[in-house]
Amino acid sequence: MTIKIIPPNRKKIRSPYSPIIHREKIATWFFKALQTAYWLEGVYKKPQNLTILTVNSTGKKSLFEQSLDYLGIKNYVVLNEPFEGEWRHTLKIHFILNYLRSDKCKTKYILYCDAPDCILRDDPKEVVKLFKEHEKLGIELLFCATASKRRFKLIPDVFEWTKTVAPKSGRYLNAGAFIGTTDFIREVFEEAVLHIDPNNTFKEGIIRLCDDLPEFPEGYCDQTIFRYLHKQFYPRMDVDYINRIFYRN
Repeated sequence: MTIKIIPPNRKKIRSPYSPIIHREKIATWFFKALQTAYWLEGVYKKPQNLTILTVNSTGKKSLFEQSLDYLGIKNYVVLNEPFEGEWRHTLKIHFILNYLRSDKCKTKYILYCDAPDCILRDDPKEVVKLFKEHEKLGIELLFCATASKRRFKLIPDVFEWTKTVAPKSGRYLNAGAFIGTTDFIREVFEEAVLHIDPNNTFKEGIIRLCDDLPEFPEGYCDQTIFRYLHKQFYPRMDVDYINRIFYRN
């Protein structure tokens, strides 16, 4: 029996050669295609200078973990800590920062990908190689890019600045995947954690004006916090606008 795999949103896939895919529907399709490439099963190893990191509180193997396992990469780090209340994305900041503060990470570089909607489909050495090209330009942390402008209306001054960095790209920071140097990632996350609302009052789907949230971007949304911090840490912290490492349509 022949299984026909039809790629979703074929016309919208602008950079299908990115080693990391970050969009659940597209990543799921590419993972099915990857599994037909039997010659890639178990062939790669994690570089010694790289920690591959994700957060997964489900107790089940995520899509990202499955892709790593298929490629033969076993020694990655899955973070999960007890937490109260509902899941909120800022927990990722806490988990990653706690891991960095523990000094368990001994590598120069960290690659992070969201567990449920990312896959790795190439040699992680190539990911590090591509990042080193950015590192030569003074970039120490590179985030995935997205076309979504969600919640920028809460920080219009930041949005105006963001549009000047890559004015023709129509792309903006996405916090679901990033690669960078361990020391600088910790520096950024030490700042990011200061903007998390301990009462978790900023909820999904609730759009408020800046006047209603004078301490904004304090809230549950890690992506908005990192977008807010982009200018502060730029150019050391930037975005993969052309999908060289991360693909997200």
